[in-house]
Amino acid sequence: MGIRFSTGIWVFGAGVERFAPTGYKAARTTVDLIYEAAKVEDLQGLEFHYPTEVNEENVRLVRDALSSHNIKSVGIAPVLSQESQWARGALSALDEDTRRRAVDRCRRAVDIARTLDAEILIVWPGREGFDFPLTTDYRRLWDNYISAIREVAEYGSDLKVALEYKMEDPASYLLHGSAARALTTILELRSQGVNNVGINVEFAHAKLAKEYVPETVVLISRYRALYHLHLNDIFTEVDLDLFPASVHLLEFIELLYWLHELEYSGWYGLDLFPRYLDAAEMVRQSINNIKTLHTALERVGWTRIRKTIEANNPIESQKLLREILSAYT
Repeated sequence: MGIRFSTGIWVFGAGVERFAPTGYKAARTTVDLIYEAAKVEDLQGLEFHYPTEVNEENVRLVRDALSSHNIKSVGIAPVLSQESQWARGALSALDEDTRRRAVDRCRRAVDIARTLDAEILIVWPGREGFDFPLTTDYRRLWDNYISAIREVAEYGSDLKVALEYKMEDPASYLLHGSAARALTTILELRSQGVNNVGINVEFAHAKLAKEYVPETVVLISRYRALYHLHLNDIFTEVDLDLFPASVHLLEFIELLYWLHELEYSGWYGLDLFPRYLDAAEMVRQSINNIKTLHTALERVGWTRIRKTIEANNPIESQKLLREILSAYT
């Protein structure tokens, strides 16, 4: 099958959220969480936030724990949203001292990524935007953001820098609300000679942006910018990080087809929020959902699917969907 699965170590954590500020479970060390993650079959990689889950103090312990379980560090995500210092922005902050602190945090996250031999720096620009009208010089906002991403990408030139877009939350209006808006930053940076910035597509964030995710990954791939995936699911307008394919089953079928067609060789990351569920079991079932769908597509046949799509006949596509679902069950 050739699919490599990763997930965030935060999935195994206490599950702190705004409605459960003390979490749903007891807090444990990152090393303990790695041992929990190692119980999941087919999980080959883990992702970490810096400095909350991995930092200069525990990085060698984390590296040793990963090595002992033959698990790879896939990505490091600098935390740029959950502290009061980022309330008015981080990489795009109009206050230069704040912006410099954000860039410095990303640079240190790059150093951690190198220590763990991770390949991706995941930047979620959750505070890069604004909250109220008539409060922001948008020219400075974009200038600051582009300049900061360029500096981080140049410092981490040996890594893939993957921008994870979202429309809103925690900032009311985010600069990167869609794949296309993220691509504008990537193309501008390429015009400046910076070629290691791409996109991390989170399924739920794409749905919040009213995107059809199979088409979105094709668009991003046109620009060779599909660097990473965070797979999950949502019902409507809330980013709940449910089991992938648990709600948008048919969309996941086509997404997996296009990832195969595009010869995507990156990680299939899982960004989940178990709440009261057993985290290892949620990751296990999520992997099984994707593997089972992928097997169904293989049984029907990639050539058969491709010919049906090329025929551009909605009647035949419905027949194909039923065939895939029969193979799935």
